Formats: sequence, structure tokens, C-alpha cells
Amino acid sequence: MLIYEAHHFDLISNYQTMNLNFPSHLHRCYELLFLVDGEMEVIINQRSFHLKTGQFLLILPYEIHSFITKSHSLSKICIFSPDYVPTFQSMIENSSLENPVFNLSLEANTLISRTLFKDNPNLLEQKACLYLLLSELMGQTSLISGEKQDPELLHKLLTYIQDHFTESISLKSIAGTLGYSYNYLSKYFNTHISKSFVDFLNETRVNYACYLLIYTEKNITEIAFLCGYESIRSFNRNFVKIKLCAPKEYREKQPQSFIDLYPINNITSSEV
Repeated sequence: MLIYEAHHFDLISNYQTMNLNFPSHLHRCYELLFLVDGEMEVIINQRSFHLKTGQFLLILPYEIHSFITKSHSLSKICIFSPDYVPTFQSMIENSSLENPVFNLSLEANTLISRTLFKDNPNLLEQKACLYLLLSELMGQTSLISGEKQDPELLHKLLTYIQDHFTESISLKSIAGTLGYSYNYLSKYFNTHISKSFVDFLNETRVNYACYLLIYTEKNITEIAFLCGYESIRSFNRNFVKIKLCAPKEYREKQPQSFIDLYPINNITSSEV
């Protein structure tokens, strides 16, 4: 399952999380994580990084990432828009960080913890702290050049799927709507999402079906059509393939709720 968080635009948000586990997702913003206590594994674009107490980690825009806590973790997260750091955004274009895990000097740590992880209406102070943090990060790592990207296309593509996955859509129809050739969009999708459009669409639909199975009393046939499937047979086949059980069995077992897949209940947020 891959989740696209399309709402991260022009913001800076702070979160505190306990025992964070979060499935693969991506968004337009940077994500800064400070591990206050414990240990955590962070997977970024299929690379695994082990985070220990006191370390920072930066995830770049549109990088597919997930969080795994096996025992215990207490972390603070700051999500901020690329518009806050345009100079750095230009520097890293079409690149990734060789090592996104880093440490801060005592002086920088004190200032940044006070400014980024707490309510702070002073935008100039926030931006100054972000650049200070990024400067210390780049002193401890280097950039890896990659293929030329079109991140705004990725945003348009994934947002369109999120808005229309319950309808009868195909990559060919989306290509026509967005004004791209089918071949280009197919190659682009496989490169940046690391899976086919069909697989991504089915995962999105089945994920929604899980929510409906648990939180509504709708019958399975109705749920299948609400999720965008044109036949119950196709729905059942894809559900079993992804969830390894039939929809009826999934509902009867009352597994971990769909909402619990997202650590919303374990997050206290403070948006500026």
C-alpha cells in the first residue's frame, strides 16, 4: 500500500509521536524527524536507515518513505513546504541525500528545538532555523544525482487518482486528461512509484474497501461498486491478492482498524 498525502502545501506543521509505525507514503513537503528516545527504522526509496536517540533525519519532497518502531520510540516531526527553503530546494533538484541521518551541534539543537517543534508565529525565525539545520546536514552528507524529475506531474497524477479511484479510470484516460502520452506516463509512473498503475489503483480501492467493511454495514457487493469495481468477481480477486483473505473474512475478523494504520490517535499536532 502506498499513500499519497496531497494536502501538504505551503505549511509548517509539528507533531509528537509515540511508537510511530506508518506505511509507505509520500508528499510534496520536507519531513524532519528528531528521535527523542528509542530506536526507529526509516525506509526511504527502498533504502533502510536506523535512527537512534538524539539523531535527526530529513526526508526530501516526493520520496517514498515509511516508519517502523519495533520496540519503543518517541519522536518529534516537523513537516515544511519547499517554499520555505527555495535556495536549498534548487540545490537538491533531481538529487537525493547519501545519508539523511545527521546530528546537530549543541547550539543549533537548542535553537531549532525551541523554534521548529513548538508553536512559533515568527516566520523569519522559522526560515532562519531551517537553513541553519540544512547547512549542518549538508556538512555531514553529500548529494546523489538522479534522473531528471517532474515532481508537479507526480502531484497531479496521484491527486487525480485519489479524487477519481472510485470511478472507471485508466492510465490512458488520465494521460488524455492531463495532456501526456500514454507511453510517457506509464514509464513515469513505474519509475517514480515503483509499481504499475493497475497495482496502485487496486491497492487504493482495496484500502478503501477495508474502511467500508469495518466502519459501515454496507454489503460486500455494494462496497465493491463503491470502490470502483465493475464486477464482484474482480473485487474479490484483487482483495484476496492484496489482503490474503476474502472480504467477508476480513470483516468477521475485525482486524486492526483502518484508522489505526495511520498513527492519528498517537499524534498531537500543532500547525502554524
